[in-house]
Amino acid sequence: MSLVVALMDEHPTGSFRGAALWGGWQMHPLTDPTTLALDSRVRTPQTTHLLVLTPTAGTRSAHLAASTVAAARPDLPVRVLSFPVSAAVLARAVELVPAGTSSATAVHASIVGSLQSMVWGAWLPSVAKLSRPSPTLRQHVQSWFAGRDGFLAVHGDPGWVAKLPVAEVEPDRRLRRVPAPGLTAGSYVCHAFGDMPEAAISALFSMGLPSRPLRREPLGDAGTAWGSAKAVEFVISLPVSAEALATTSSQRCPACAEPVWGATCPFCRVAAERPDREDHLVRGAAS
Repeated sequence: MSLVVALMDEHPTGSFRGAALWGGWQMHPLTDPTTLALDSRVRTPQTTHLLVLTPTAGTRSAHLAASTVAAARPDLPVRVLSFPVSAAVLARAVELVPAGTSSATAVHASIVGSLQSMVWGAWLPSVAKLSRPSPTLRQHVQSWFAGRDGFLAVHGDPGWVAKLPVAEVEPDRRLRRVPAPGLTAGSYVCHAFGDMPEAAISALFSMGLPSRPLRREPLGDAGTAWGSAKAVEFVISLPVSAEALATTSSQRCPACAEPVWGATCPFCRVAAERPDREDHLVRGAAS
């Protein structure tokens, strides 16, 4: 099995490319739908699955790009997933897939699981053009008299915005001390895509972050996600357990032969079957 994960963004920046035992990943622009079909990793017969990830705003363009793949690889199962997150968040979810993962469906499950557990946000010099999470009227007014510290915006349910510096982060805005069985608050890791001011880092410590963010180059179009090209994104994540992805199901996809935990294969959209059936497995084209 070899899976290609294509992260698509309107205005990709920085470098997002890598390889693992299960396959590899790379960023592609949404502005040119043909680049995905022409990618050498997609065209090679060794690639058996393609997973396309995009922020919600790029959903239509990502489906168009994925459809162009059929011209070169009509046999290749393709799945397009869009999420209301930024490209930086999607990139971290891909990077967190355990190295020992061996199936395309397990990679899919790992990415979806990571996105559900992440805390992400950004430092902003102003919230004048921020729409989500929604700032207060007072914070909009404060943006007119922007100081050097700026604001911290954090996505969650429903998310929150605070003017920096903050003396203390409210309890319901802090990271969970026991985020999952076998994990502690010390398991959280933060990646910052740019240079975060000390006031913002101090607020992250107040949320429960155990160590300073790891600084990385900006990735994707921060202006679209945050209303400011000067936004500095951060993603707080937890490690993904390889054991949690180990399948206990005997079900397989009758089209691509990958293990399936649910009712259907996430790539081929075919109902799962037990492998002891004598039906001939046929490669399935994806939609």
